[in-house]
Amino acid sequence: MHTRVMSAAVAASVALSLVPGAARSETSAVSAPAASVVAMHAAYVGHPEGVVTTYRYFPPEKAPAPRSTPAPDEPKIEPTQLTTYRRGALYRDVYRGSGVTSQAGFTGRAFWTANENGYTAVAYELSARRRLTTNLVDSDQLADVPATARGAQSVGGVAVEVVRFTPPQGIPVDVAFDRATGAYVEVTFDPDKKYATRSQVVHVDGYTEAAPGVRVPSGYHSGEYGGWKLTEKAVRAVTNEDLRGPTPTATWDFQSMDTTPIEIVAHQTQYSFLPTGHAAHVHATIDGHVGTFLLDSGASSILLYRPFSDKVKVTKLGRTAFSGVNGGMMGARLARVDAIQVGKNTLKNVIVTLAGGEFAEGIDGILGYDFLAGALVDVDTADQTIRILDPSKMEPVVKPGAYAFTVNLASGQPEVNLKASGVPTSAIFDTGADYLAVLSDDLQSSGRIVALTDQIKLGGGQTIDYRIGFFGVDGPANAPARCSRLSQIEVGPYKYQNVETCFASANVFGRDGGLIGFDFLKHFNWTFDYVESKLVLTPNGK
Repeated sequence: MHTRVMSAAVAASVALSLVPGAARSETSAVSAPAASVVAMHAAYVGHPEGVVTTYRYFPPEKAPAPRSTPAPDEPKIEPTQLTTYRRGALYRDVYRGSGVTSQAGFTGRAFWTANENGYTAVAYELSARRRLTTNLVDSDQLADVPATARGAQSVGGVAVEVVRFTPPQGIPVDVAFDRATGAYVEVTFDPDKKYATRSQVVHVDGYTEAAPGVRVPSGYHSGEYGGWKLTEKAVRAVTNEDLRGPTPTATWDFQSMDTTPIEIVAHQTQYSFLPTGHAAHVHATIDGHVGTFLLDSGASSILLYRPFSDKVKVTKLGRTAFSGVNGGMMGARLARVDAIQVGKNTLKNVIVTLAGGEFAEGIDGILGYDFLAGALVDVDTADQTIRILDPSKMEPVVKPGAYAFTVNLASGQPEVNLKASGVPTSAIFDTGADYLAVLSDDLQSSGRIVALTDQIKLGGGQTIDYRIGFFGVDGPANAPARCSRLSQIEVGPYKYQNVETCFASANVFGRDGGLIGFDFLKHFNWTFDYVESKLVLTPNGK
């Protein structure tokens, strides 16, 4: 490790070169009909210096019932409220619900998100492109975006003019404008389903006058995802302080730079024809109780399982839910613990997720994003040790043969770009996946990837169709995933060859997504430098 000379604030990192008007281009093509309807919209909504709105969330009509019931001592939590502070393209969203607060925003240089512990991450790649387009729509700054009229239509009985916008750095979007007023009626992101298996359609539920000549949506909804209803509105000067992101409320007390032993545990998967899998186990102390935890970079939070969670002192905050590799939703509770100690270093005042039931034998919980986000975490898989360092003072050494990946942490998981059989895609470095690589099944069903075989040989020359079911934090899979062998996956400078790969639901991974598991990661030591959106892999000679 090197002493860190300067640590740039994450929210100030450059993710996209976007400022108000940055969508302009000398080659931008805005058709006359499109320009006319956009001008009508601008006149209808007005252009104030600043707007502050608060919306209250309402669930979808057919919301699934949670799998767990409230505990007698659990506080009643009101529905989530969203307050937006906006000044042109600059904004900060504040979500309050379940006793916690999360945030998101745009600085003029970067889109950022901050979770309930106040850890902030910059959005890169596709997540940033999605946010860019959404922000252009929300801030009513579509006048200079390349656009073509798609013609008159009817949406919910309202006569509309549909315009296709194609921001150069964003994703396409179709906006249906009320032909009489220019108001938004319906917004369809990714209408050609280039980036996802289905388009996201948002319906605008009318407008409310926030000030003379200034209008904001009265509410909006998105089918199965529920929606938001306006409860408060104000037009005023939005200050720099209004737009500023949070500082972490969970903090590390760094007392030692020494290494602490961990265990790289080998275990046979439930399928005897697969090689042995591996996992990294870390021993941590919570409220005086020592537990064994899975170090899982693929988890976006810290999870505690029973019976361990019943032994430790927690402050319950409210209900939540989480999903995993199978796309299932599991009811859970948020809680605050005083301290999580590993070696001589302690993470204090941290919000965790209490998951019902057990995960795996001998595992008391999962150390995910919040364990990694505020420290420089160095894992030596060869020597089976971990060091937890102060990121304001230290930075990783990138030795010959090592590589520092820029990781997209917008989801709380370290996502990188790679090539699978020459096809560009993305995947999460997932230390909690004990063996395989997993990719979206859309890569195979679309014909973009052709696997070498869908069968494997057993004793006596017998072959079987190669399918397995995953067991994740959301339980077992409802249906097995088809697995194959790919000739090569290029991960940065590393060529991962003859790769056992399973193709799981695109509903979980999108059209381009997946994860890279322990079979690849076991050949490296890992240095998580999330403060700088980096993950350094150093070959360990194994």
